[in-house]
Amino acid sequence: MNRADTDIFRIVVVGHVDHGKSTLLGRILLDAGRLPAEKTDAVMKTCRIKGIDFQPAFLLDAFQEEQDQGISIDTTSIDLELNGKRLVLIDAPGHIEFLKNMTAAASRADIGMLVVDAEEGVQAQTLRHLQILAILGVSEIVIAVNKIDKINYDENTFNSLRKNMEETVGAEGLLCRAFIPLSALHGDNISESSPHTPWYKGEPLLPILSKFEPELIDFSCYAGEIDDSQPFRMVLQDVYKFGEKRYFAGRVISGQIKPGSEIFFTPSGKISSISSIEVYPQGQVSIAKQGDSVALCLAEQVFVERGEVISSRDNVPEVDTHFEAKLIWLSATAPQPDAEYLLKIGTQETGCRLVPIDHLDPGDNHLDRRNANDLEGSTRYGIGIGDVIRVIVHAKRPVAFDRKMRRTSLSKFVICTPHDTVATGVIEVHAALTSAFEKNARLVAKESGYMSRAQREKEGGHKGAVLWLTGLSGSGKSTLAKALEQYLFQRKYKVVVLDGDNLRTGLCADLSFSPEDRSENIRRIAHVAKLFLDCGFLTIVACISPYEQDRRAAREAIGALDFHEIFLFCPLEVCQSRDPKGLYAKEASGEVRDLTGVSSPYQPPVHPQLRLDSSKMTVEEEVRLVINLLSTYSYVNPMVYTATGIDA
Repeated sequence: MNRADTDIFRIVVVGHVDHGKSTLLGRILLDAGRLPAEKTDAVMKTCRIKGIDFQPAFLLDAFQEEQDQGISIDTTSIDLELNGKRLVLIDAPGHIEFLKNMTAAASRADIGMLVVDAEEGVQAQTLRHLQILAILGVSEIVIAVNKIDKINYDENTFNSLRKNMEETVGAEGLLCRAFIPLSALHGDNISESSPHTPWYKGEPLLPILSKFEPELIDFSCYAGEIDDSQPFRMVLQDVYKFGEKRYFAGRVISGQIKPGSEIFFTPSGKISSISSIEVYPQGQVSIAKQGDSVALCLAEQVFVERGEVISSRDNVPEVDTHFEAKLIWLSATAPQPDAEYLLKIGTQETGCRLVPIDHLDPGDNHLDRRNANDLEGSTRYGIGIGDVIRVIVHAKRPVAFDRKMRRTSLSKFVICTPHDTVATGVIEVHAALTSAFEKNARLVAKESGYMSRAQREKEGGHKGAVLWLTGLSGSGKSTLAKALEQYLFQRKYKVVVLDGDNLRTGLCADLSFSPEDRSENIRRIAHVAKLFLDCGFLTIVACISPYEQDRRAAREAIGALDFHEIFLFCPLEVCQSRDPKGLYAKEASGEVRDLTGVSSPYQPPVHPQLRLDSSKMTVEEEVRLVINLLSTYSYVNPMVYTATGIDA
């Protein structure tokens, strides 16, 4: 995992009320020598005068006084240096009334430390804290079983609690890196091994924390060639113009980038390359890496606004308007399905609606799977402060996110009203769905013995192929498809056009424009294209096909060698000005919903075989480039030019 110049590990400390979190933090201050001896002596003297037993928790008050005197530690954290490693312990409030403070603290942490009373064991608030850590991406924890003296240092009781906790932690998808019996009051197993627990073979708490190394995030889910580094992500804060120069300013949240690299803007799909990277006040730098706030100067200017996510071309984030998420609800007012909220993710902001689908009950630690219809009227469903719920988020505009990158701001988000933050959450990761073919494979047997594709291609005089034209409405897909069809037909090639709109009047007339039906639409078109391909046709598919995963599935159904993806790139504002079908005007007036590129996402191809900028190119130029592509694969003869133009 790439870190900043200094290894700093932020540990959020959570626990049920009265399980000894304050006592443990005070003991850590004492054992780590974080307070001057005279300050500790003063606290002990005060205890003697008042006739009360000394408690390490009292040291936190003294520590607060040190903070008030200007020591460079914020009021909610403790800064420690252990074996050359800097640790920041973030004290998260345990009371449910301060849940918002707890989530804010946890959102800044690399790892979590859960304090559990050895005598009381797991409580509802313990489970809630585990859920919050999981939602906020704190995937690794250390469990401190406190007050081990209260159970007389009994190994069997400890092991029983450990078994119960391991099951609970595993159910939340968390990894427990250490399970330590300790007594914060008496100092057992804090900095040194305790003689009272000879059966405990692990290290004490502070040595474990000083050696902690978070596990690397798994990025194997991303397309393209992946190495051990994180993919480059930068959130665009704003675009500034000084003279003739434009600066695309933002913060790098993962990976790194250098001048000369090609970059991709999501959700707009625009592409450029970096001419220089500048940092104030140093000037130009040779690299931008995780944590840097930089300004990019581009070789080719593009029009984009705050909220875009900048990535490398070979590893881009997802984009969608609908996604499932797990939320921690922070408001006394339950979520209402018809209310409009503000979704904030990265630097993106857009209106959204929330549809609750599941309620995670921390008291029982199981999914309360009530009928989704019962969620209409969430007060009846019982959602209150601190509840964890699963929802579908319906965003008004496409948003970019990385559901697999739990440690970055592109998987986590907040939900707001005009006056308050009402929830924080994380986008859910889903397992791959089993295809219908796999489910029905036992009932299907493919028939053989028909005329083969090779025989048909020999008879037709050329090989078959599929040209898949994708792009926004108004980008010129149908225009190019018609021009290609005419060119090829005049030269006696077997050619057919599958137009997305035409197919929606017949074969796909039963489908809506929901994400699921859009996927089914592409699946049907791909299999029809495959039938024409097997008959030796040059098959031209012209459909928006907005989702990358659906185009990938089409490629698999047709065959990678025969599938040629052609991206008709055109800026949204140009498509809107053309508006050949009047769809953009209807969307603006509210007659049309879920219009791709506006209120429904379009995921641009990252590596199409051709990228045609139809806002700058003529149709003749586009046809020439496509025919050149086909001739490269020997599907058609190269274009022949004469003094009067292209030879027919």
